[in-house]
Amino acid sequence: MTASTGQPGAKSTVIIRGVGTITGNSDPLYVIDGFPSNSDNFRSINPNDIESTSVLKDAAAIAEYGNRGSNGVIVIKTKKAQFGESKTTFRYSSQYGVGELQNPKYEYATAQQLLKIEKARGAGKGATLTDAQINTWDINTDWVDYFFKQSNTTSHNLSVENSSQNVASFTSLGYFEQEGILSTTGLKRFTLRNNINGKSTNTKFKYQINSSFGFSKNNEATSLGEGAINRNYVLGAFISAPYVSPSVYTNPRSALNYYNTTPGLLATPIMLIDKLQQYKNQTDEIRVDVASDFSYDVTKDLTFRTRLNGQYLDTRFFQSEFPNSFNGLLFAGTALYNGFEDINARREWYFNNLWQVNYTKEYRDHTFNANANIEYNHSRTYNNNFRQRGLIEGVFVPNTGAGYAADTAADDFHVPQISASNLRNDLISYFGNIEYDYKSKYGLLGTFRRDGSSRFIDAQQWGNFWSAGGRWNIDEEAFMDNLTFIDVLKLRGSYGTVGNQRVVGGSVFAGITPPAFADIYSIANNTYNGGTGYGISFGYPALQWEITTQWNSGLDFELFRGRLRGSVDYYNRATSKQFLSNPVTSTSGTSSLTQNVDVTVTNKGLELSLAYDLIRNNENDMKLTIRANGSKNKNVVSDIAGTGEIFAGSGLYVTRNGGSINEPFVFNYLGVNPLNGRLLFEDKNGNPTESPVQADKKAAGVNSIPVYQGGFGFDFSYKGFYASTLFTYAFEVSRFDSDLSNLYSVGNIGQFNVGADMLNAWTATNTKTNVPSTSASNLGLSGTSNRFLRDASYIRMRNIQVGYNFPQKFLKNTFMSALSFSLQGENLFTFTKWQGFDVESSRTLDVYQYPTPRLVTFGVDIKF
Repeated sequence: MTASTGQPGAKSTVIIRGVGTITGNSDPLYVIDGFPSNSDNFRSINPNDIESTSVLKDAAAIAEYGNRGSNGVIVIKTKKAQFGESKTTFRYSSQYGVGELQNPKYEYATAQQLLKIEKARGAGKGATLTDAQINTWDINTDWVDYFFKQSNTTSHNLSVENSSQNVASFTSLGYFEQEGILSTTGLKRFTLRNNINGKSTNTKFKYQINSSFGFSKNNEATSLGEGAINRNYVLGAFISAPYVSPSVYTNPRSALNYYNTTPGLLATPIMLIDKLQQYKNQTDEIRVDVASDFSYDVTKDLTFRTRLNGQYLDTRFFQSEFPNSFNGLLFAGTALYNGFEDINARREWYFNNLWQVNYTKEYRDHTFNANANIEYNHSRTYNNNFRQRGLIEGVFVPNTGAGYAADTAADDFHVPQISASNLRNDLISYFGNIEYDYKSKYGLLGTFRRDGSSRFIDAQQWGNFWSAGGRWNIDEEAFMDNLTFIDVLKLRGSYGTVGNQRVVGGSVFAGITPPAFADIYSIANNTYNGGTGYGISFGYPALQWEITTQWNSGLDFELFRGRLRGSVDYYNRATSKQFLSNPVTSTSGTSSLTQNVDVTVTNKGLELSLAYDLIRNNENDMKLTIRANGSKNKNVVSDIAGTGEIFAGSGLYVTRNGGSINEPFVFNYLGVNPLNGRLLFEDKNGNPTESPVQADKKAAGVNSIPVYQGGFGFDFSYKGFYASTLFTYAFEVSRFDSDLSNLYSVGNIGQFNVGADMLNAWTATNTKTNVPSTSASNLGLSGTSNRFLRDASYIRMRNIQVGYNFPQKFLKNTFMSALSFSLQGENLFTFTKWQGFDVESSRTLDVYQYPTPRLVTFGVDIKF
């Protein structure tokens, strides 16, 4: 699990046992209180309502979730009250936190250094100044400090638990507000939850109804990554020229005038100052979840159960580029009014219904459990998108519709642009499993399921999948009686298949329209002689499920009265029938067709989890537990036909037989030729060359997915005091550092900042350097080499928390039954060779993205 962005409200990236699909979706399935839920957005869920989280990985465990669990399953259970004596308990918790930007290891040029670099290059403002003028230049703007800021986070949570013999309820009310470290970004969230669980007097009938409501307002940073320069705050913060002063900006006209009178894109930070004031966006989301579970014991052995779940998401996004803003003036053209406003409305509905019959029978030392299930899943989204071009200054009010310029016969520019869509996806499953146990020593589990998906057509809609698992509780055997230091020793294994119907990456609705199995004819303008024609998107009627086959063996153990405990697993997970672009004869009307091909992606590896109670002294109420986990995963692709290679990213990445998914495919960079300052590369024979050809490129043998990863830390408690740490790590992982690459870009000299190292660029009198000449003719080859491919291995202090639980003797005469304080820090330290802002990113390359912050939070928790 990695945080690939610091944007408040953004979801984490989760990869379980490697990436098994090349173009399909690799997200795990999230199941909340039995409801297979939408994993695309968690910003309207209160994490304080979560009781527990578990990860299902092996074939037997994920078989219950079938077509949605091929990438693993994360099971989330929310809090509920317990049955017992009638009483009501209140709990209030509050947190206040401060966040700040994690500093990179880049050496940015100061204003004077940049002017000297420009003077040496003969470009930009530095080329017009004397050495004396440069040495006395006194403007040195820190644009990172200008666009980024210290942020505050506040949360309040109140919960009420009502208990009785037959009915119990948990109700919570939460408010959360987080400022982003990047100006104009942030999240506000209000949540309400009520979980009721009950049973009849004779306990035959049991029920649970969990309902929640969430409303959030999210202000996002748009156009990040490789987005437009005049709209990307992060780009402006990272590489704007420090000799430019923010005081240049007084209004949008001043920004436009500065843009028109300065070379290149030197005015970038001034454009973005205008955006801070003349642009606004907001995403409002309403989320309603209802998860219910009803069961009735017909006999002591036979139970009927039904689960009925629903989720409603209503999202409204708007963005406004104000009239007569810099961008509005820049792109006004001949239109009378400028600026634009987008309003996008989306409604999503998810429905899940499960019917189950369960039969359990005990006969002497034998226990049998069998169930039969029918499950139906329906999801639908309605989207309405609207753009108004032309806003009237003085009348326009964001997100209200006021101030829209009307379309006239003389100016069609102001005609609103609209689009709409209605997408639906259905899944139906028939499945059952049989479980057998003998004397609590041996256990067997078998599952078979038939899954159907509306993503496919005709017979291809259906897939049959199965799994089998077994366990042996070795510690229950008689020959273990003398091994008293062993408390638990369990051997287990599983083998099975599961399908993936999300063969296109993206949201749960990606790949539905146009359906990948159908030929789609759409209207296309200006196809011939200015007329209207058809655009054709070719489908593949035989499209079918990707299939993942996995086997797993594991050992669970507890030793020395539970002081040492852990587990070890070995797995092999292969995904076949990959959905990829495949060359076809041009007589078909296209040169390639996306279809299932005989390519297999295999992930195999080892997982280890350990915990050891170094101190366990009940008399002194002291405990110290050390814990660690780790995994090694090897990703291998096979069965690619033809050349045995698949290229992506304009040839920058290759997936090849025997290699991993999307390895960088690059020239090997050797350094700078001291004779002329040009870049040197390795040719296919191992010799240096300044002019490599395509045949000299090689797969780098590295990947953006770590080979080794895991975590470690400790938990300590003593007489009310407690401390806990979590370190995470990843090794043998590499990514392109495009932010670093841009600091060495000669094309940026004169309009953007560059690295201070450019002062050491090769010249006839400075030949012992690793920085090429700024006039080297082969500089363009850097982008297709491994020059800026960097080791992104790291060890990070992800979390540290200290706190104090007040003893009951201090609370006797108060209204409180429990009181605690805590202080925690996140992302405090990172040990890495990576120079950029965010070593933990899961992207293949980083270029002007929202960095994750360093956070310190103080909390108080009261129970009464």
